Amino acid sequence: MLNLIIDTIGIVCAVGIAWCLFRASLPKTPEDGQDDQDVLDDYLRKITHVTGLSAYDTFRIAAEEWRISNQIFEKDFGIYLASQTIPYYVQDFIRKSRKHIDEMYVGSGGFATNKKLAIFFSFFTLVFWGGAVVLCVYVLPIIMPGLSGELMNMQHMAGPP
Repeated sequence: MLNLIIDTIGIVCAVGIAWCLFRASLPKTPEDGQDDQDVLDDYLRKITHVTGLSAYDTFRIAAEEWRISNQIFEKDFGIYLASQTIPYYVQDFIRKSRKHIDEMYVGSGGFATNKKLAIFFSFFTLVFWGGAVVLCVYVLPIIMPGLSGELMNMQHMAGPP
């Protein structure tokens, strides 16, 4: 029974590792090079989360970089609030800083792509499966020598009559 519990825990850990590695291997941006509105909104949200700036401040920084007048900037930000349409200068700002945004966001607590988590689950799985093997092969026969012989006899009798 103990062996079954330990094996179950090991399988759950292995599935957890496989899931984390699968999620880490997923592409973070579309491969076709075209920015989707959802991807841009996601990057804008990441910028505000990592830097602590508001979306307004991010728009203002992008407008200063492109030398956009304050009136056009205010109008574009109002359009963004109404329809979630991101102007070209903010899109360019996001495209240029995409790599840095990903690095900073993963470093600030991205769960699915955290390499330390994958290492932890790998070590956790090895400890449980290794512990189960040591327990079943070396420890249990020493503690209960009669039980191991009975289990061997039961395995032979487990077939059809």
